[in-house]
Amino acid sequence: MRFGLSAAGLATLAGVFELDHDKRRLPPREIVMANESVLSRAGSFRDDFAEMAVLQTAEALTAFERFVLPGIRGADAKVLDRISSSYSAGYAPERTDLPFTAPSLHVFGRQDHVVGFEDGLGTAGHYVRGTFVVVDGAGHNVHLEHPDAVAPLVRDWLLRAEHHAL
Repeated sequence: MRFGLSAAGLATLAGVFELDHDKRRLPPREIVMANESVLSRAGSFRDDFAEMAVLQTAEALTAFERFVLPGIRGADAKVLDRISSSYSAGYAPERTDLPFTAPSLHVFGRQDHVVGFEDGLGTAGHYVRGTFVVVDGAGHNVHLEHPDAVAPLVRDWLLRAEHHAL
């Protein structure tokens, strides 16, 4: 796949930039706001929520339940295992000599212990029209934990991508 002027844009939310799990630069697991009553309310999906939640708030739990839980429940474990077995062999466009010249947005959670943020920041030279944002107090579910910070960034990127495509 070639990236260039014909692309409208690219956005990543807690995106993976280092495919090899062992090479990722990750912050230690940190819970910025713990709340046992929220975890209790999670019931049968407590472990799934707690595994990712940096902010254990009622709002983050509601968003997780609405937007993440259906995917967890509907996931095909065999397919996920097959993808995981060769994940690090995937295509990494940032390692090409061709810069991505369309507008891009890359939003990271500072406390994202799954993919981190440092590897993504290291790609700024490839995404020459990129906006890179690291949100403190957020993990891998940055868009669920801080929707009021992420939504305007996405709106801005959509406008930039729309204008670029004209």
